[in-house]
Amino acid sequence: MAQTTGPRWALEKIKDRGTLIIGTSAGFPPFEMMKDGGGVEGVDIDIAQKIADALNVRLVVDNYDDFSMLISALQQGKVDMIVAGMTITDARNESVTFSMPYYKADQALVVLKTNDAIQSTEDLAGKKVAVNTGTTGQYYVEDELPGVDLNTYGTASDTFQALIGNKVDAVIIDEPVANNYITDDGPYQIVQVIETNEFYGIAMPKTNADDLIQEVNRILGEMIENGDLEDIISKWSKAA
Repeated sequence: MAQTTGPRWALEKIKDRGTLIIGTSAGFPPFEMMKDGGGVEGVDIDIAQKIADALNVRLVVDNYDDFSMLISALQQGKVDMIVAGMTITDARNESVTFSMPYYKADQALVVLKTNDAIQSTEDLAGKKVAVNTGTTGQYYVEDELPGVDLNTYGTASDTFQALIGNKVDAVIIDEPVANNYITDDGPYQIVQVIETNEFYGIAMPKTNADDLIQEVNRILGEMIENGDLEDIISKWSKAA
């Protein structure tokens, strides 16, 4: 089938190819994480599978080690959409088109349980704080906490490795992700939830994707209405 240049191009390309290629960045549990034996699993992967099923195509997951590379991959046509716990922001809206929101989140300040000196963001002046590169956690620190020593890492899991390795004093990360690392006998604790009122969306191309965006919104709307989305979130945990 010849590729057209009209607004149906993105959806027609997917259906003609028979595959939906999504970009994600594992290491952001429970939304995307590596599974034993290879591959990626999590909330976003299940959502993407539902979309692929509805389009009657096969799902292909391209995992990027650095979250900040995802928008470039979409713009270059390497992936059809980004499904990666990506917050809808005005800045990102200049580069991509987002679906309807499918999850609400805040940020969280995480430290080791042995650390009594940090109880809130007010205690972070001069401290080393880890964030996931290109995320709203990084933007929050840059905009609101200019006095900290910002340390960027490719994935959320890298930030927690830095914390347990005493390379940083704290992590600022999306609350549902932080919750995934908190256990009664684990080393981490959330000392503050930072109310940023963020909403995750699926990122799609800015041009020639009108029908794809409409179809994805229709599928997400059905998933919300019939409870499938809630079931997926509950399945994967503390994000519920």
